[in-house]
Amino acid sequence: MKKQPTVKELMQLAPRAKASGFILPLCDHLAFYASKPFLYLPLSPNQITLLWIFIKLIAALFLTTGKHWIMLAALAVFQLASIIDGVDGTIARYRKQYSLNGIYLDYIGHYLCNSILLITIAIGIFRITGNNWSFVAAAIGVCSMLLSKALTINPRWFTDQTQREKLESLLIGQNLSIIMHQKTNQKLGFKQKMMVVVFDFIRLDNPLNLMFFALLFKQYLLMLWFYALILLVEMMRKVIAQSLMIYKQERTENQLK
Repeated sequence: MKKQPTVKELMQLAPRAKASGFILPLCDHLAFYASKPFLYLPLSPNQITLLWIFIKLIAALFLTTGKHWIMLAALAVFQLASIIDGVDGTIARYRKQYSLNGIYLDYIGHYLCNSILLITIAIGIFRITGNNWSFVAAAIGVCSMLLSKALTINPRWFTDQTQREKLESLLIGQNLSIIMHQKTNQKLGFKQKMMVVVFDFIRLDNPLNLMFFALLFKQYLLMLWFYALILLVEMMRKVIAQSLMIYKQERTENQLK
């Protein structure tokens, strides 16, 4: 059997992009330790991606039980599976098994699992409280999250080649989502760092985040409505930011004419 690298060697051979915040960098660090056993398994990075998606979906199903401690344990498993989410990339970089399909599958996993999480936790909260508004909050959250992705500017929407190239050049280096600052190597100002820390604690799939503690202390509806409003505001902010970005660019071009 081929000798596998130590965790320290793995960190050097397959480094990750530096993340800001606290929880996400911790998950990235733990992912190297979680990657060690997978080096001995005949699993491809894409198969590891499917594994954490499967774990999260199974955990999400237990959130529908309406039993407090089962829901709390299921949420913990769902969020801790995010550590395995970092394993697929580590294995891919170490083995140099890069795949566009793997990146696409990873994005599908995040949007599918987080959508299912909001829906199943709403079912569990309804069984506990009998309050139908839990479904309304979940619907707002899921729709806002998916619309945020769907409404992200895509150069392929523009059939004119000149417009497409102009938009692509405009988008280079832009971070249209506040949360995306966490995975960049750019230096952040104090205000941005604070925002990153806050969103790090809010992110749906981060372990031991706000959702976990809200569920622990039985703040069921308050927690669900909080996430619904956060996702709605982020979707609206993203659309406005994109519109202003294009408007400022076009105004600058018109002034130069």
